[in-house]
Amino acid sequence: DWDSLMSHFEPMPGVRQIVVVDIDSVQTSCGAGVPLYEFAGERDGMLKWFEGSGEEAMEAYRQKVSMVSIDGKPTGYPKEEE
Repeated sequence: DWDSLMSHFEPMPGVRQIVVVDIDSVQTSCGAGVPLYEFAGERDGMLKWFEGSGEEAMEAYRQKVSMVSIDGKPTGYPKEEE
């Protein structure tokens, strides 16, 4: 479903994962004890790394780290050709 899901996001080099979550229950609170934060900007480390390394290095990195999830389950990457 990668192509379908990615159509909802701006393209960005280096992107390698989308997390899909089914939410069954949500609780809210007043937030009175939550500190205020300001958005300082987007992180640019991945983009800088990609720009300095290129697509081949990014694919090698994906092959190294994207084959299984953090809990050892297959991620479906790389996508099987149909």
